[in-house]
Amino acid sequence: MKISAPTTMPLLEVLALLSPGSSKTSLRSWVKEGRVGVGGIVVSRVDIEVPQGEVVELGTKVRVLPHGLKIIYQDAYLIVVDKPAGLLTVKTAFEKEETVHAILKQKLEKRVTVLHRLDRETSGALVFAFDERTALNFKALFEKHAIEREYIAIVEGKVEVPSGTWDCYLAEDAQYHVYPTYNEEEGKRAITHFEVTGGRKGYTRLKLRLETGRKNQIRVHCQQAGHSVAGDAKYGATTNPIKRVALHARFLGFTHPVTGKKITCVSSVPIEFDQLVREK
Repeated sequence: MKISAPTTMPLLEVLALLSPGSSKTSLRSWVKEGRVGVGGIVVSRVDIEVPQGEVVELGTKVRVLPHGLKIIYQDAYLIVVDKPAGLLTVKTAFEKEETVHAILKQKLEKRVTVLHRLDRETSGALVFAFDERTALNFKALFEKHAIEREYIAIVEGKVEVPSGTWDCYLAEDAQYHVYPTYNEEEGKRAITHFEVTGGRKGYTRLKLRLETGRKNQIRVHCQQAGHSVAGDAKYGATTNPIKRVALHARFLGFTHPVTGKKITCVSSVPIEFDQLVREK
């Protein structure tokens, strides 16, 4: 659920417009639970003013699983979880630690199919299917670029251009390192749309929308632009201010491959992202 503030007003008044039947106690509890975002940033205080036109979002009440894994949405066909940084999506030939995939299989006691992945140090919304038909239909959505995916990144340096698009081909070498190329026979095309949404000396906050979903796409595109994601030493970062890669999968939107229902899932941006670029 989301709403744009019709005029500059207190957050509680905006929430009351969003959910007219809810009590002020409920509205305050949503903020306390970390379910309310203003302009894509989770807020922890109710006594703030929301500027006219700013978007206020209410996230779904989540269930918490081991390792801080949270369930954002679940039905008979699929599940969307909020993955914390530091947790693998699925085991690999070289990494067999605890994974999101393993946790879901164990706790839900059913088959779970991986539909896409987030890097270990990337947090945010991640979707899995419960049956083969849903998995195949969902993967078809990926192939048609019919899934909305929005990320938030804190990158090094000041990005001078307010918005734009990064477009190149990405290839992978024998050491599993992804690199950009303009040779379409060498790699797969990768398109990322970016918008500057804030920053202070040394860092810029970017909102990024994926048109394609290649491995390490955002990380490589940011490095190629001369603004590596903070904390991402693999792709050129020289700083690590929040002790992790500063990349978060904030939004996932799609038409349900079975029910046809429009699904929108929002993962609250970690508060340390906002703290890093907040003007002091």
